[in-house]
Amino acid sequence: MGEQKGYIAIYRRFRPETFDEVLGQQHVVRVLRNQIHVGNVGHAYLFSGTRGTGKTTIARLLAKGVNCLNGGSGQIAGDGAVRPCGICEHCVEIKNGVFVDVAEIDAASNNSVDDVRDLRELLVYPPQLGRKRVFIFDEVHEFSKQAFNALLKTLEEPPPNVLFILCTTEPNKLPQTILSRCQRFDFRRVAASEIAGGMKAVSVKLGIDAADDALALLAQNADGSVRDGMSLLEQCVTSGDSSLTRELVLDVLGSPGDSAIAALTDAVHVGRTAEALVKVNEMLAEGKEERRVIEEWIDWLHSALLIKFVKDPRRIISRSAENIDEIGRASAGYSVEFINDSIYRLSKLFNDSRWSPHVRVLLEIAIVEMSKMENDGSHSGPAPGA
Repeated sequence: MGEQKGYIAIYRRFRPETFDEVLGQQHVVRVLRNQIHVGNVGHAYLFSGTRGTGKTTIARLLAKGVNCLNGGSGQIAGDGAVRPCGICEHCVEIKNGVFVDVAEIDAASNNSVDDVRDLRELLVYPPQLGRKRVFIFDEVHEFSKQAFNALLKTLEEPPPNVLFILCTTEPNKLPQTILSRCQRFDFRRVAASEIAGGMKAVSVKLGIDAADDALALLAQNADGSVRDGMSLLEQCVTSGDSSLTRELVLDVLGSPGDSAIAALTDAVHVGRTAEALVKVNEMLAEGKEERRVIEEWIDWLHSALLIKFVKDPRRIISRSAENIDEIGRASAGYSVEFINDSIYRLSKLFNDSRWSPHVRVLLEIAIVEMSKMENDGSHSGPAPGA
């Protein structure tokens, strides 16, 4: 087996090889690990959730678990060894993508009925090396209606020793007939503290001295996605510095960050116009781009609005639990009218800024108007949905 050549991205190089290494998703790991233990693995699974939360990673671990050489069929070895071990021949081959009985299929480019029919023809053959043939479909919602119908026939009468794992970010696009024939696992956004811990372990392996507040900021911006967090870490560590500081992270991200946005909003809310203008000037002086500031401000206010109405905002806000709690605390004193009008004004500003060479001036005018609006109670923008 030849060694992989060329640079390998951090999120791929340090991808979990056993269930113990997975960040978050313990509700998924616990069930799958037990199913492998007792030899009660199903024939079809649906892994759904936002990007970078471990769907494909855990699909590979499940494929390893049912084919791992560490322990007998359906049993854990007498010495307490657990599958997947991550080091046996089958586990290593699956890791390297060369195990003959495991296939990863990109549904976006293999989404026709003919592709599924070709697959069905292969199912008549038993596994060549492992216990099960495993087919992992990435972004399965890209399948055509005809392809889903062809796949349904296979799921209704699954061949022995075949396992299907469907991964998607948009489960709502899958037919109910497909959903009802799969064991479904919903992947949650991973807590910032867990992502930071994972990045800390990777930093140690890379020989990088990473400050805790720098990793916390990266994890916060990863917003629940482990892959995004590792990609951000990679951007920072490839800058050439042997240490990772919060200042370096802010510079690499080019982002004002939630704390800066919260401080800006607070200054506008209480009518401290001069302070708000100074804060924006500081952001821009640090190299932040005006439209990026506007965009992140709208997103922050949108999250604050949803938090006021939704009992469990984590279900509909694409942020980690820590981010949501911080925004909730920062915006607790804001009226719905203030948030609505601010979103309306900033959205109009974002649209107008596409055609203006004076985006900074427009942003400063908006801040003055928003400060005045809250002081004199002159809310002018329509509420969303009005």
